[in-house]
Amino acid sequence: MSLVLVAVGAALGGVGRYWLGRVLPELYGTLAANTAACFLLGVVASLGTQHLHPGVVLVAGMGFSGALSTWSTLARELGELIRNRQLLRAGRYGVATVVLGIGAVWVAGMVF
Repeated sequence: MSLVLVAVGAALGGVGRYWLGRVLPELYGTLAANTAACFLLGVVASLGTQHLHPGVVLVAGMGFSGALSTWSTLARELGELIRNRQLLRAGRYGVATVVLGIGAVWVAGMVF
């Protein structure tokens, strides 16, 4: 049953990731997806199984957040920026991703 719950969450997270990549401009879809996944995972981690049903943790934390985040796309986008000698943009994008991701987890922990 755990595998099914993770798969359902992953299917929904994958669709969300695809959608963000289509509706937001270049790089912003990946940035939004990774930040949102970090926030959701921060919420799930903060609340834990004391406040959430274990199935919700599997669907939202493992499945949805895991599929929504897209670190391989981030690496590809950073590689392309570096290959195209857009070093300042690559640096800003990489730093923004890390800072927003950590900040999202921190905010989630403070709120929940």
